[in-house]
Amino acid sequence: MEQRARRVANGVWWALLVLVMAITLCSFRLQPHLKESFAARPWGYLFPLGTIAGLIGIRFLTGLQAFLSSCLFLFGMLTSVAFGLYPYVLPSNGVPALSLSIHNAAAPRYGLEVGLMWFIPGTLLAAGYFIYTYRHSSGKVGATKN
Repeated sequence: MEQRARRVANGVWWALLVLVMAITLCSFRLQPHLKESFAARPWGYLFPLGTIAGLIGIRFLTGLQAFLSSCLFLFGMLTSVAFGLYPYVLPSNGVPALSLSIHNAAAPRYGLEVGLMWFIPGTLLAAGYFIYTYRHSSGKVGATKN
């Protein structure tokens, strides 16, 4: 099963590469704020570099390293977008005053404080469940003959 998944991933990788390049070109053409963000804070180029490293790792690594590379790819794509659009959540190209930003979309302070109080125990519960599940269901699943 792993070999079959590897074959499919190798075939789809080229399409993914083309799509990532197309998305990047279209994004920079359609959203001028991206250029401004990266020019103002050059350290943000680490996020697209992480995306590229993850994409290369998906192609040339196997097993856990390939999985971690796909995680790095997704992390790099998402953080690149968030970094490039910051402080906007939903920018408006036509009328910039209508853009949705982190400032005009933020919840009231009380709601954020209550959310933070619930976030910590919720995260601990989720982490505990993940550890329990991982320890009790670890290992590769082999194909059985029936």
